[in-house]
Amino acid sequence: MSKYKIYWAGYHPEKSVQAQSILFIKNQLENIYGSELDFKFVSDIGDLKYNALDLLSLVENGDIDCCYFYSSYLTDRAEELNLFEIPFQISSRKHIYKILDSEIGQYLAEKIEKNSGYKVLGWWDNGIRHVSSNKIHIKSLEDCKKSTIRIAKNEMHKLVFENLGFKTKFVDVKQLKSAIINYEVDTQENPLTNIINYGIENYHPYITTTSHLFGTSILLSNKKKYDAWSDTFKLNLSNAIKKATKFQRKLAFDEDARCLEYLKKKGTKIQDMDKELRNKMKKISLESSLKKLEEIPKDIQEKFFSAE
Repeated sequence: MSKYKIYWAGYHPEKSVQAQSILFIKNQLENIYGSELDFKFVSDIGDLKYNALDLLSLVENGDIDCCYFYSSYLTDRAEELNLFEIPFQISSRKHIYKILDSEIGQYLAEKIEKNSGYKVLGWWDNGIRHVSSNKIHIKSLEDCKKSTIRIAKNEMHKLVFENLGFKTKFVDVKQLKSAIINYEVDTQENPLTNIINYGIENYHPYITTTSHLFGTSILLSNKKKYDAWSDTFKLNLSNAIKKATKFQRKLAFDEDARCLEYLKKKGTKIQDMDKELRNKMKKISLESSLKKLEEIPKDIQEKFFSAE
């Protein structure tokens, strides 16, 4: 019988950046514990007939020990996470890493832990998000009005995208491809790697490289399970995650170039967003979010926006 047990799950295929990075952690711990470690990893929780969103409750309830998840789904536990969800406000990966690796990242972790059954283990790169469509590039606000966009389950996204003119619809990742095939949505927003992982490029020949959001993934553990592990195991897990974070962020950066090359060879029509339109959408996005920003302490906002 193994001395140490840990059960991870995700919602991407095993070839994905996130899954490869969990396997990196697995390898690190196996190098330390060998046969004493039972590290179970389910790459895509959908294979167990769950929706991706179910993963959050499965971990919080203790059915699964650990997961990663797009942090936009956790704004009910820490409204400050909405700072990451205002389109067109973050300028680069360097900007977001600086925020996550600072006292703001620690503050957010403590806030989430206080309001949930989670222990926060780290922050990963969830990709630069762009808009794909089955019919048009986004060249104007009028194009937004012609589109029904699939969004993540996040109030800030719904508010801002609707103020930009889109009709919005939340669809779980598990049903996303089906929703696209059945024309429930004609537009969606995701990193290039997810567009490929979910097979969306076969139905959406138009991609506008909007870079409107730089997504953050949060690593979560069930708090009771985490507390039950020995101090030595927690230290080794923490060290493995630190190494995996460097690996994951480099992988995410390289993945963008790989995906772009693949999509161009496939014949996908890729177009950068017009700078004037981007500035207009940035202004609308910020103005749309002002009321929700009132819920966030001013000092956190100042630190967030001055971290660039």
